[in-house]
Amino acid sequence: MARRNPALDGKIAEAARAEFLEKGYRGASLRQIAERAGATVGAIQIRYKTKDALFCGLLEPLLSEIEGVFQATKAEYWQYPPGERLAFIEKSMQMKSDAILSLIFDHYDDAVLLLCRSEGSRLAGCFDQIVARKGAESAAFFSALDAVPFDRELLSLLVGAQLYGYRQIVRSGCEKNAAKRAMRALMRYHMGGWTALLNTTREDEHP
Repeated sequence: MARRNPALDGKIAEAARAEFLEKGYRGASLRQIAERAGATVGAIQIRYKTKDALFCGLLEPLLSEIEGVFQATKAEYWQYPPGERLAFIEKSMQMKSDAILSLIFDHYDDAVLLLCRSEGSRLAGCFDQIVARKGAESAAFFSALDAVPFDRELLSLLVGAQLYGYRQIVRSGCEKNAAKRAMRALMRYHMGGWTALLNTTREDEHP
């Protein structure tokens, strides 16, 4: 069995990131990654059995940090007493937006890989999974407030529209400060929409 040379770990990761960024997951090959790294395909396969494992391995730190942001903001939503939660939801949404933007620009290349170069990999559906999960969490949040329940499909559409902004920022190559301004405006826009919907459902309940 071939021995693993720790000196190649960083070179393989750097070469893989460059290859995936340039060609996307589908177009990249382990052979080309190996050539870029000055290694062999066998050296890569000691570390990652498949191209998909290599791609997902590169993005594990980013995915872990994204999960941390979601868990922290979820806790933020629920920390207030039920009667005060809606009053603080805008603050919590803004905190989440700022945290996600910081993550994107701290790990920009990996954000590009996840959101723009992942087609064909196990992570290709990651965005849709996040939307579905956040839709379910939103349903639980409004249910706990005794708010009029939103249709689950509508919630998915609303959450998807909100999260799509981050993907669009990466796809458009938006500069960090411009991205912050745009997302803060977008959060105000979405908050206005949530408020209008909640007020409308209350009016429908009490004509």
